[in-house]
Amino acid sequence: MTEWTAVERVDGISRRDFYGEYVTKGRPVVVRGMMSQWRALDWGVDYFRQHTSPAPLGVKKGNVAEGRREQVTLAGYTEALEAYEAGLEGGEPVEMPGYLHDVPLFRSFPDLVRDVQPFPSDLLPSWYRRNWPEYVQYFMGPTGSVTPLHFDTLLTNNLFFHIAGRKQFTLIPAGQRKICYTYGWRWARFDPTAPDYQKFPRSTATTPVTVVLEPGEVLYMPPGTLHHVRNLSMTISFNIDWHTAASALSGMASVLRGAPLKNGYYNALSFAGVGIGIPSQYVFPLYKSYLTYVS
Repeated sequence: MTEWTAVERVDGISRRDFYGEYVTKGRPVVVRGMMSQWRALDWGVDYFRQHTSPAPLGVKKGNVAEGRREQVTLAGYTEALEAYEAGLEGGEPVEMPGYLHDVPLFRSFPDLVRDVQPFPSDLLPSWYRRNWPEYVQYFMGPTGSVTPLHFDTLLTNNLFFHIAGRKQFTLIPAGQRKICYTYGWRWARFDPTAPDYQKFPRSTATTPVTVVLEPGEVLYMPPGTLHHVRNLSMTISFNIDWHTAASALSGMASVLRGAPLKNGYYNALSFAGVGIGIPSQYVFPLYKSYLTYVS
């Protein structure tokens, strides 16, 4: 099985090195410096309180894997988040406000794209570059929020852009999925941050590695990487899931290994773009429902 002993950190990266050393070899990496000019590094509750749009966003309540989703406005959520963090700091019991998780932020607030410039779109396959904001999923959550061990459902590559706070990732290579006691296709019963080897004896063979993201760092995760995520403080991040032709083909074949049939549909659409070259304006209208499906 593939093993990682650590996640390398590099200061900047070229497209050639990104693909040659990490994407092709299936290795995670943290890249520093790509976001140094972003105004988004100033994002926080005060910034988002100014966005009074009534556009509803889905906040996850309870367990991220199984919890319910409630509709909130961005301004309303940031007020609840601020109250929770203040109560936590003061030692007062305050109800956790839930987690804005996998939200297509730039669809609701397209003006925010100006705050993430220059964007390193050259790291994406050319098919994604023109409309990359359409593929963004946004995360904003309180101290202590946890996303249990899982992998990205379409077996995509993942570029994760961390903007505010500190966020801990525990990563396990894709080849170790069967010893993580997965269920519902992409979720795992095993918790690598509090391992119970009596209950999950096969998981003793896993080789988890932990990396803590600081503001301005970008994490690359290869397709199928299992990851457990914990907020060490209030955090703001977003990611882009994307395919190469090879990963799209692998994703299409995943329906033979237990993936939902709908996954095959979305992966086939991705292959139509990155593999065959059908322009995104014809594919994305069919694909964009994935951004709700994954939530």
